Amino acid sequence: MHEFAIAQSLVEAASAEAQRAGARRVIALHCRIGVLRQVNDVLLREAFVIARAGTRCEASELRIDKTYMRANCQPCNHEFAIRDWDWTCPHCGAECGGLSGGDELELISIEAEVDDEYSGVEEHLSA
Repeated sequence: MHEFAIAQSLVEAASAEAQRAGARRVIALHCRIGVLRQVNDVLLREAFVIARAGTRCEASELRIDKTYMRANCQPCNHEFAIRDWDWTCPHCGAECGGLSGGDELELISIEAEVDDEYSGVEEHLSA
């Protein structure tokens, strides 16, 4: 189950960044995962609950954006997302190639609570 390894890595990265920024706790992690990574969202969320225990992320939410492969249609130069392995251009009907994307695995942002004179203020940290 590679979802647990991914969840652990997300928690470790977010915890380290939160500590560096002087954050008391992490409120949310926002990540982008491509379909080619073959990550099951349900399993990742379950693994995240286990991985976050006892860390600055203990009560945090995991937000996931799915990304798809993209194709560029040569005949009409239309770019579109490949869904359900359908390579047909929705604009002109041609079979397409020129693939890109769909393999992302990125921690995009971290929402955290910091200790300072504005206690309770949430900040977005770049990862």
